[in-house]
Amino acid sequence: MRFLIAMTAAGLCLSACTSGQPGNDAGGPAGTLIRDVMVASPERDAAYGPVSVRIAGDAIAEIGDDLSPRRGDTVIEAAGRYLSPGLIDSHAHVGDIPGLRPEDEQAHPGLVEVARAQIPRSYLFHGYTTVVALGSGKAPVEAWNAHDLSPQAYFCGAAPVLDGYPTNYAPAPQRYAMAPDYLHDPSRSEPLPSGADPAQHTPEAVVARIADAGAVCLKTYYETGFGQARNLPVPSPGLMQALVAAAHARGLPVFLHANSQQAQAFGLANGADAFAHGLWHWNAREATEVDDDLAAQLDRTVAAGIALQPTIQVLYGEGELLDPAFLQRPGLADVYPQELLDFYATADGQWFRDILAQYVYTGGWTPDSPVVLRVKHALRHFADRGGRLLFGTDTPSAPTYANPPGLNGRWEMDRWVESGVAPREVFRAATLGNAAFFGLDDTLGSIAVGKQADLLLLGADPFQSVSAFDRIETVFIDGRAVPRAELSARR
Repeated sequence: MRFLIAMTAAGLCLSACTSGQPGNDAGGPAGTLIRDVMVASPERDAAYGPVSVRIAGDAIAEIGDDLSPRRGDTVIEAAGRYLSPGLIDSHAHVGDIPGLRPEDEQAHPGLVEVARAQIPRSYLFHGYTTVVALGSGKAPVEAWNAHDLSPQAYFCGAAPVLDGYPTNYAPAPQRYAMAPDYLHDPSRSEPLPSGADPAQHTPEAVVARIADAGAVCLKTYYETGFGQARNLPVPSPGLMQALVAAAHARGLPVFLHANSQQAQAFGLANGADAFAHGLWHWNAREATEVDDDLAAQLDRTVAAGIALQPTIQVLYGEGELLDPAFLQRPGLADVYPQELLDFYATADGQWFRDILAQYVYTGGWTPDSPVVLRVKHALRHFADRGGRLLFGTDTPSAPTYANPPGLNGRWEMDRWVESGVAPREVFRAATLGNAAFFGLDDTLGSIAVGKQADLLLLGADPFQSVSAFDRIETVFIDGRAVPRAELSARR
């Protein structure tokens, strides 16, 4: 059980609901009975029902056509509604408050307290009952999971190359403490920091520490740089192959941060299991239509079973930070406390926007920008050929408030649909697809007896439209029903 929350019977009555019915005492303790609901489980092609679903404790106990309430059951009458698994965001950064620098956190401790309490609820508000902190350590995930009400967080340990992305943004003395599991490649000329033991920075040693800490995957990076940071070190083929072999020996899939055709070709050749980010940068730099060379590479990626995590909304978030009307956008007040929105509107809160406005992002990305067209067209080619898709958002992708927690995922769904991905495939990627990749599908990702009761009660069918997730009525966490309004920052 991830949390224990006391709720009254009145708080559980979400539509037409009765609690403590006389009912049948046979068959076990009281729980929650959801009656006459349509079940949307992503291993199927369509929703089925109406049926009744019984939750006992933190798990799904029964699914049947005619289940009778037991004495003490909470009964939710759900005719005309849909029950889906909770969503999984497979690329989150759970230790961050979007848009705040360390000095901002020091100057506004009350704001930090309010923000950290709300951000997990904001994910739940938009249906995310599980998140994977991609490129994280154990400590921020443990702090996140200590909240009384939050999605369950797992982490994917970071194994960057010495002095490479993303550690290059920190000064050299601090970066090694911030990312202690860095990789040293003895075939390269970069010396180890003073006092560092080479034996602790081999692929085998790094993977062992990450696996022993409880990670569900490993992430490394192929990023030559952008903006003012160029020619960054990247893994050699030998280092990457050794890292993949060590990770697979410990049962960890390997993500490669790879947003360029060059980077994804490297991952394809050297054993990556998934690419974090879509194809933003192509070898044909000005092209926006998939040419024969890129098509062949994408087809090889599909054939190899490498998963793709497009994170298109990252690009929109950079452009939207430059929009002076962004902070008035509908939905932000449900995921950001008003105190935080007020801070973002100040001169201090605009610091990262001012940085972006100085150089390459001037004017922002739009739906017609070449980089946006590239990532969408590559995604469509990949999806049309049955490529394996993982749903993740990279929230927040940078110190920007334009990647709002939870809501960023809802916007990412729209970006996929605009790219030509069918709503049922978005739904599957965000549930069972993610769960299966991380080895969590024995408990998460679909609706079946014995699985974790992390569920959503919806007013529409998620197989038909991603807008169904605008109609979340109830979020079930570990079998506990929470009305959506209780998760809003407006409460």
